[in-house]
Amino acid sequence: GGNPVNVIAGRRGNAAGDKAPRADSLCGGGGGRAHHRHATKEPALPMSSAIERKSLDPSEEPVDEVLQMPPSLLTCGGCQQNIGDRYFLKAIDQYWHEDCLSCDLCGCRLGEVGRRLYYKLGRKLCRRDYLRLFGQDGLCASCEKRIRAYEMTMRVKDKVYHLECFKCAACQKHFCVGDRYLLINSDIVCEQDIYEWTKINGMI
Repeated sequence: GGNPVNVIAGRRGNAAGDKAPRADSLCGGGGGRAHHRHATKEPALPMSSAIERKSLDPSEEPVDEVLQMPPSLLTCGGCQQNIGDRYFLKAIDQYWHEDCLSCDLCGCRLGEVGRRLYYKLGRKLCRRDYLRLFGQDGLCASCEKRIRAYEMTMRVKDKVYHLECFKCAACQKHFCVGDRYLLINSDIVCEQDIYEWTKINGMI
């Protein structure tokens, strides 16, 4: 949950012809069959924010809004230094150098990789890393219940599971590090039960 937070691409100065950078697409998640597991402790649902264009100079080409504030007040929320650059970003009620507003996991520049970022308990995430850790909707792929902020999770491709739900659908055995398994729809089946599971469910 959480309320939307405005993320703004801004500019300063009045040089003609310069345009603020705009991102056209979001990062996508990876694909392919997964035979490993990954655990992380994070909140399930993010605050997300849309990117808009702003300017400090009313003489520039049309923008969403002109910021009425002295440049001396533009302090970067990342490095805490004054922003003297022509282009800058506003997110989470702070101003940022373009290089400083980056994903806390992969380090990609959030002003370039998409038109939305995710903010959770002080951590800034790109869409790819949010989906990598938590899946699309923050629900467990097994029990379909919400994954709480304090719960450990397991991930396979774009699906996320409670730690206690990450077990073989056939024998109910919990997996250990190094165990191999197969993801069939949202069911996880251990290597020993793959043949029997697919036979029972009419897949062979």
